[in-house]
Amino acid sequence: LGRAGRLNEAEDLLRTIQSDIIGWRSLLTACRTYGNVELGRRCFDQVVQLDSKYASGYVLMSNIYANACMWKDADKIEQLRRCAGAWKRPGRAWIELNNKVHEFI
Repeated sequence: LGRAGRLNEAEDLLRTIQSDIIGWRSLLTACRTYGNVELGRRCFDQVVQLDSKYASGYVLMSNIYANACMWKDADKIEQLRRCAGAWKRPGRAWIELNNKVHEFI
């Protein structure tokens, strides 16, 4: 439903089935895609309620605010993330070159 832009229906479904954090994060991602700040905030609140240390929820909500040019709100979300101690682990990539594997962090 989120990919199809049917965000309110998706929210109703998640509330009906009492979804886990993955469902709410998926809808939060759809809110970023469609620029729905109000619903995004409700999804973010659900994500934080389920796991306050889940860093991607903070990043997604901050991006939603930033895309809407709501810079003060984006900064507040970043401050909340820091206070909650939610940190995203750095990504890793590997490449093989001349039979030697190189790792990038």
